[in-house]
Amino acid sequence: MHSRDACVHCGQDWPRSYRAKGSGHVFRLCLECESLWLDGQHLGEETDLYLSEFLESQGIGWGDIEEVAAR
Repeated sequence: MHSRDACVHCGQDWPRSYRAKGSGHVFRLCLECESLWLDGQHLGEETDLYLSEFLESQGIGWGDIEEVAAR
């Protein structure tokens, strides 16, 4: 999937690469619907994970993630 392909959930935005600052976990996030794909998950497939769930599972908040260059 090209980095500018529409999100398979909402079709309104495209998943961008982010990193959790403390742990270094890399993931892709659609800012429109907050769908989240963990590193290694195929972006063309559905995901049941959302940003709020990921942040809670990591014990972090919005300020603890940062956008990174796409790989």
